[in-house]
Amino acid sequence: MWPPPSEIIRQTAYKVTRAGELIGREVAERLGVPFGVVDLSLAPTPVPGDSVGEIFETMGLSAIGAPGGTAALALLNDAVKKGGAFASSQVGGLSGAFIPVSEDLAIARAAAEGHLCLEKLEAMTSVCSAGLDMVALPGYTITETPAAVIADEMVIGVVNKKTTACRLIPVPGKKAGEEAFFGGLLGGAAIMPVRGNGLSDRFARMGGRIPAPIQSLTN
Repeated sequence: MWPPPSEIIRQTAYKVTRAGELIGREVAERLGVPFGVVDLSLAPTPVPGDSVGEIFETMGLSAIGAPGGTAALALLNDAVKKGGAFASSQVGGLSGAFIPVSEDLAIARAAAEGHLCLEKLEAMTSVCSAGLDMVALPGYTITETPAAVIADEMVIGVVNKKTTACRLIPVPGKKAGEEAFFGGLLGGAAIMPVRGNGLSDRFARMGGRIPAPIQSLTN
């Protein structure tokens, strides 16, 4: 019986991380500098076969963004971290999976086919290494709408005590469903529709700040 995908991911992460640390230490020695850390991050590119989204397909999901996608991403991150941390004495960086829409062929395809929406992507960022990454928005999106989306993403980072960010790209002259091409490693993706465009104006204009959590209540 074949091992489950999570075990294959752990074993692969171990092998890649171990090789990375050995190579890193050799390079550091030759350069005469201290060895730093090994970052376990899975960072995709638009090159075929270099996709985080394709890993979801091996885990049983026909497309990233389908129900179960958030759980699959959490399992993927867990397997990568456990396999990699066991292979290295100095793990650092974000060390997890990135899900940039335009930079990953499978994720971009899921967005173009309507399987991945902005709301599902936001939910998935609660368990991945970054946030809403390389998301193309319609050019007519009202300014306050991305501001409110950024506030939502920031709260996910604050509450979960994790690194998060936004790369939201309103594309002038483009409508939802059309294609945007950024070139090179930035790839291209379908323009994702923004539900509720213009419904957050007053909230976004209120200003203020997101309050820091009370850490003493969790100690």
